[in-house]
Amino acid sequence: MDIIDSAAHLIFGKYVRKHISRYENQRSMIRKAGMGILIEQYIAQIYFLSLLMAFLAGITGLFAGYFFLGDIRPYMLGFDYVYPFIEAHFHLFVSAFLAFIFSIIAAYLTYYIFMSIPEVQANVKGTLINHSLPHATAYLYAMSRGGGMNLIDIMKSLSDNYYIYGASAEEIGFIVKDMEYYGTDLLDAINRAGQRTPSKKFKDFLDGLTSIVTSGGDISSYLKAKNDQYRLTATKEQKIFFETLGVLAEVYISAFVAGPLFLITILVVLGLVNPSSASILDFIVYIAIPIGTVIFLILLNSLTNDNPKIPDYYMVEKKLDTFSHVPIKEGDKNEEQKRKYVRYYAIIIKTMDKVLHPLSLFIGHPSYVFFITIPLAAFYAIFTIGDYLSITDLLYFNNFNAVTANAIDDHIFIILLILLVPFIIFDELRTYRVKQIESNIPDFLNNLASINEAGILLVDAIVMSMQLRIGVLHSEVKRLVNDISWGSKLDDALKKFEYRIRTEMTRRIITLIIKANEATSDIKTVLTIAAHDADIQRQLKKERNAEMFVYVFIIYISYMVFLFIVYILAAYFLPAMPESTENAFAGASLMIDFDLDAYILLFFHAAMIQGFCSGLVAGKMGSGTIQSGLKHSVMMMSISYLLFTVLI
Repeated sequence: MDIIDSAAHLIFGKYVRKHISRYENQRSMIRKAGMGILIEQYIAQIYFLSLLMAFLAGITGLFAGYFFLGDIRPYMLGFDYVYPFIEAHFHLFVSAFLAFIFSIIAAYLTYYIFMSIPEVQANVKGTLINHSLPHATAYLYAMSRGGGMNLIDIMKSLSDNYYIYGASAEEIGFIVKDMEYYGTDLLDAINRAGQRTPSKKFKDFLDGLTSIVTSGGDISSYLKAKNDQYRLTATKEQKIFFETLGVLAEVYISAFVAGPLFLITILVVLGLVNPSSASILDFIVYIAIPIGTVIFLILLNSLTNDNPKIPDYYMVEKKLDTFSHVPIKEGDKNEEQKRKYVRYYAIIIKTMDKVLHPLSLFIGHPSYVFFITIPLAAFYAIFTIGDYLSITDLLYFNNFNAVTANAIDDHIFIILLILLVPFIIFDELRTYRVKQIESNIPDFLNNLASINEAGILLVDAIVMSMQLRIGVLHSEVKRLVNDISWGSKLDDALKKFEYRIRTEMTRRIITLIIKANEATSDIKTVLTIAAHDADIQRQLKKERNAEMFVYVFIIYISYMVFLFIVYILAAYFLPAMPESTENAFAGASLMIDFDLDAYILLFFHAAMIQGFCSGLVAGKMGSGTIQSGLKHSVMMMSISYLLFTVLI
């Protein structure tokens, strides 16, 4: 990239600097997107890449015209007369024209795409800021009500936890950096952040905060009002999201379920008189449906990607050398060897714990089960499918017919079950546990706030909360109490508690409680605010799950219709057709030979592929994750498999 940057600056740097006033909009977008590049540098790179792509496309067009259009003549294009020289070298002129067209198109597309990147990134960043803003304002409001920190300290505390509170916390972090590194005062830093942010909602928040700070108003009241406003806005936006998802569900059913079904039905009828339609059927079943589903899932992911990855935690050992100048008494000669034994013993104990308790390991990390299922599926494939697809025996490929394909299909389906079913089971167990924990978090926090309001310290309130009904959370709270009773600090015990649960809701709430406990001993208000925030999140998730179930049900119904039509074609329509023109009845003189087994196999594959794809879409719509759709895929594929193997 340094070579490209240097070449771009050498060729286009002077021109870009001379006309830099044309790119003020791009300058603003680059700043809002946080790309960290000068506008002069970026525009010069765009010009250089456009020129490079134009050159490559021109070479491609030149060779394509020379090798593929070498036999073209002027009369083929409608020219009655041209000069003899042009006629003799007409293919060169065509190649040059094709190279010119390719170059223009490639240069324009490259220029347009790269010029659009800053705006796209700014819009994505603005969406992330808007999504995380309710949680950030809840943190600011809760810490301001605690009374132990001023606004600047609260903003710094929020920015330190940007990996938990998202893009809005990063924007707050820029305000803190302006004050700490550049000596900017609070109002100027807020004003600069408002000009820099791509989110209009966040800019309005900063403008209001500036007015409150300038006038000396009550910051806590302002933060509470904005937090309530953003919660209400989130509810309205979720309703709009449901409407959008409903439209997308209709689009998916029309384009990727009903559409292929209609085409398959038409092409089957045409296939009885025109064998070329079979290749179109293969294209629809094996290429169009999977690729269309992938594109649709990418679109859905851009709209429903509200499951950010929880950051990993790492234990770092640091060798202390603060007192290296102080002489110490030498230990035993084998002391270092003993330390190694202790470390090895700790590794062995940790490994044995995972081996002896595999269910706990797999429930906490369902993807780990693939370390077992992938080798099992591979061994099964080697000893089954290997008999049909032996590389050393090419005759199997020459005789690869519907019977062989049916036998292989059975084994492939079993391989999929070996791979996916264990993962689905452990993933569902983990999802159920997370839902139960998150549903009990608000009640747990309300209990802590009520006990703390009576004058009882937070540590004692946690111990007393064990006597209340908090569902599946009881075991984790018990471990939290044990950590405290064994001498751990409250903050460390809470961090372990959050690490064990590992959900988006708990990491925000536990972080808030830890920071509030560090700032003030009176955290009743903070607990109440955290409980209210968790309760609103719980209600929004319940509403979303109820709405999503409708779309999952619609996808199931559409797939059942698809499966029913395909089954009717395979079981009743095609077997009723004559197998050749010799057996054709009167009026069927156009009928030709067709392979009934091949068509049935194609319909079986269509049902299985459509079931797998529809299941992924159902999971993405219903739960927001693709892995949750695997259970729907396996269920739909199992229904298709049983229907075609038992009833046909």
